[in-house]
Amino acid sequence: MLTWSILEHIRVVEQGQALNKLAVKLDELGIAYLHRRHYKEGLALASLRGSAADDPDKSETETICHVLQHRAGLVDLITPVHIPKLRDEILSSTLKIWAKVGKGANHMGPPLTQLRNYYGEEVAFYFAWLSFLTRWLFVPAISGLVINIARRYRGDTIDTCDLTPLHGILMFLWATCFAKAWERYECTLAYEWGTFSMSGYMHKHRNVRPEFRGEMRISPVTGMMEKHYPLFRRRMKLAASMLITSVLLACAFFLIILSLNLQGYIDNKDVDRWIEHEHPFHYPFISGLAEDGALFDSRSDYMSFVPVILHVVLVQVMNAGYRHVAEKLTDWENHETEITYENSLIFKRFLFEAFDAYVALFYLAFFERDVVKLRGELVSVFNIDMFRRMALEFIVPMVMRTFSEKKDGAKDDDAAKKKKDDDAPQSDTIHASSLQTEMGGEEYEEFDDYLEMVISFGYITLFASAYPLAAFISVFANFVEMRTDMLKLTKVHYRPRSIPTDSIGMWKFLLKAIIWLSALTNCVFFAFTSKQLMQWAPEFYYHDEEADIHRLSPGKGKYVVLFVFFMERVFMLIGFLIDIAVPGVPEEVVNKIERHNFLQREGARAARHS
Repeated sequence: MLTWSILEHIRVVEQGQALNKLAVKLDELGIAYLHRRHYKEGLALASLRGSAADDPDKSETETICHVLQHRAGLVDLITPVHIPKLRDEILSSTLKIWAKVGKGANHMGPPLTQLRNYYGEEVAFYFAWLSFLTRWLFVPAISGLVINIARRYRGDTIDTCDLTPLHGILMFLWATCFAKAWERYECTLAYEWGTFSMSGYMHKHRNVRPEFRGEMRISPVTGMMEKHYPLFRRRMKLAASMLITSVLLACAFFLIILSLNLQGYIDNKDVDRWIEHEHPFHYPFISGLAEDGALFDSRSDYMSFVPVILHVVLVQVMNAGYRHVAEKLTDWENHETEITYENSLIFKRFLFEAFDAYVALFYLAFFERDVVKLRGELVSVFNIDMFRRMALEFIVPMVMRTFSEKKDGAKDDDAAKKKKDDDAPQSDTIHASSLQTEMGGEEYEEFDDYLEMVISFGYITLFASAYPLAAFISVFANFVEMRTDMLKLTKVHYRPRSIPTDSIGMWKFLLKAIIWLSALTNCVFFAFTSKQLMQWAPEFYYHDEEADIHRLSPGKGKYVVLFVFFMERVFMLIGFLIDIAVPGVPEEVVNKIERHNFLQREGARAARHS
C-alpha cells in the first residue's frame, strides 16, 4: 500500500504537454511527474522530476498507476496482499454466532475496529450497516411473527386480516427511526475512525478521474491549468442515457409480463373487469401453460415453481446485461470526479434492478389489485432470491476458485517439493505463493452487496402489508448473508484497497426514498389491493348476493381515496417530525468536535502571542 501511495503521487504528462504551462506549474509546485513518449514498440516513461506533492489531485494529469495498468499493460493488478493471520482472525470472529461485547466487537457481527484497520472504512461501513440493520430487524420480525400466528389461529387470510395493516404502520415508523438511528451511528463510527471531517467534497470531489476528458484551461477558481468539459454536453448525455434506460425498462416490463402470464397470474377470469374488453396484458398461449393439467399447472406442488425459477433467472440475465450498458453509458457521460461517476452508475443500476425486482409486485398490487397473487409472487421471489444469493455469490465462485487452485497447484508440485522446511510460510508473512493466490481471486465490488440488501429492505418495507413475515425471515437471511459475504471477501476475492469514507454514500439516500414510498404503498394495499379496509370500515361496502362478493358502495370511492392520501400524508408528517426532532449527529460527537476546535483556536492564539 505504501508503494501504491507513492506511485499515486507521481503524475504523467503527454509529450506535447512537456513545454506547456501545465509542466511549468508542476515544476513550480514541486509535483513529481513523468514525461510520456510513444513508440511503435509500446510506451516508455522518462524524465522523473520534482518531488512528491502535498496535493496531487490539483494536477489534472494521469497517475503512473493508471498508465502502467490501463494504457501500457505492464501491470496486471495493483492490490494489497492478504496477511493470513489478521485475515483469519477477522473471519473467525465474524463466523461466531454471538460476539463478545467490547472494544472492536459487535453483537451478531464482525469486529468493526479490526475490520476497519485491515480492509478500510469503505468495507467496514458496509458490514457495520448490515449488522446494524439485522439487530434493528428484530422489532418488525417479532411483530410479523405475532401477526402471522394470530392470523392462522383465527383462520383469517392475508386479504381479510384486520391486524395486518397495523404491521404496515409499524414498518414505516420503524424504518424512519432506523434511518435516523443509522445516521447517528454512522457519524459516531466516522468520528472514531477519523473520517468524520472528510466530507464528500474533501474526499472524493477533488479526486479527478484519470479517464476524464476535456480541454485544458486556466481554472477561474485556482488560476491553475485544468481540464474542462462543458456542462451542457454532459447534461445532453445524461438525457440520452435516461432515454436509453427507459427503452430498456420498457423491454424488461414486456418480458416480465410474459413471465407473469406463464405463472398464471394474468387471465380473463375476472368477468367484472374484462367482460367488455380484453385484458391488455393477457397472452392466451403463454398463460394456457399454467392452466389446470398444463405443463406448468399453477396448482402443482412442483411444476408451479419452474416459472418462478425462470422468472428469477430472467431478472438476473437482464440485470447482468444492463450492468454492462450502465457502465458504458456512465463512461460516455465523461464525469469529472469519482463521486459523480459512482453516483451516476449506482443510480442507473439501482433503477434498473429495482424495477426488475418490484415491477411484477407493483403490477399485481395496483393493476390486478389481487393481494393473494401479490403475496404468492412476493413469497416465491423473496425466498428463491435469498437462496440464489448464497449460491451464486459464494458457493459457485468458491468451488471454481478451489478447482482452479488445485489445477494450478498440480503444475507446481515438483517445485514445491524442493522447498526447505525453513522456507515454509508463516501465518503472518507474505510469500510469492500469496501473490499467486491474490492473482487468482476476483475483484471485490461491494456495490452488488449493497444493492441486494437495499432491494431486500424494499421487500420488507414496501410490501409489509402483503408479507408481514418477511422481516422475520430477513433476520436469519441477513445473519447468514453477513457471514457468506465475509467468507466471500476472504476466500474468493483478492484484498480490496483501503478507501477512506465517512458514510455509506448514496445508498443512504436510496434507503430513505424507499422508506418514504412505503408510506404510500402500504396505504394503497390497505384500501384498494386487499379487503383489509372492509374489516375496519364495513359501512363502506355492501354484499352482492348474485356474485357473492363484497363491493364498495356507490359514492364511497371518493372517501376511500381521500382517506388513503390523508393517512399517507399523516405518516409522512410523522416521519418528517422524527427526522427534524432527532439530530443526525450525536451530542457527544458534537461536543468532541467543538472541544477539538476550541483547543486548536487556543493553541493558535498562544502561538501568536508567544
